Amino acid sequence: MRAGWTIVGLLAAGAMTVVGLNLWVVMATHDRIATSPLTCQSREVGIVFGTSHGLVGGGSNPHYQARLDTAAQLYRLRRVSNLLLSGDNRTRYYNEPMTMWRDLRARNVPQEFMTLDYAGFSTFDTLVRAHKVFGVDEAVLVTQPWHLPRALFIADALGLEAVGCPAISERQPPGLKLMLREWLARAATVGDLYLWGRKPRFLGPQESLPTPVLSSHSSSHSSDKHVMSPAEGSVAAGAGQQAAVSRDMADGVDVTDAANAADTPDPHALARQAQASLLASLPGVKQALLQWLPVRSDTN
Repeated sequence: MRAGWTIVGLLAAGAMTVVGLNLWVVMATHDRIATSPLTCQSREVGIVFGTSHGLVGGGSNPHYQARLDTAAQLYRLRRVSNLLLSGDNRTRYYNEPMTMWRDLRARNVPQEFMTLDYAGFSTFDTLVRAHKVFGVDEAVLVTQPWHLPRALFIADALGLEAVGCPAISERQPPGLKLMLREWLARAATVGDLYLWGRKPRFLGPQESLPTPVLSSHSSSHSSDKHVMSPAEGSVAAGAGQQAAVSRDMADGVDVTDAANAADTPDPHALARQAQASLLASLPGVKQALLQWLPVRSDTN
């Protein structure tokens, strides 16, 4: 009887410890997780965490597809200069980084925006290698919302300044088994970082990421603190046009009127063109035309 109560007490203490550690991880990171990909902050590097392309029972893994959809959206919105694709490459037949690269190319992401890390065997390994091997000091992390607290917590411990961009798997929300596994993984992560000093499976020589190809990301972090709205994101490809509109608004110009005016022909210009054409074809009546159709010089 006494042994039974001891076991119950130990289980209760273990459960309370797991709950407490999970609250610590979540509370320490929740304010840096965006609500949707459209509100994700800009960083030079986006780290995409690898996972299995397919499910054990067959079919495509919706969590994998959501991560790639979000990564491609970050590229289209000009939020990152480089996507670091990190995953497991345990055998020649299982290569997560290469699969991600192939599927992102199918999503029209150019190869110069992507770098492959073949030794991202775990969340911990991916972030340690990003920081120590690839020299990443700040990044946006792309994975599911339930995975982001643990990833951000590890990044904090490594000195990697990171924000979270959620890859929302609408077709398959996390089940009880997956969430229980994640709760245990969060508790184990605290031990990895602060108790038994976990080391990555493989580091290797340092590598350099490509030179940033998006000039818009050369600004300081003051601009990164601004969260783009969906309207801003939808016109990211036309940054020049958006900047011009912003300048007009700052100068007190009505943007709608300005756009309409740009599309409306100038009657004085039309008159000048018509007169020039007539004068070229009928040089003998130049004076008569000048008297009959005078050209106005005002611009009101």
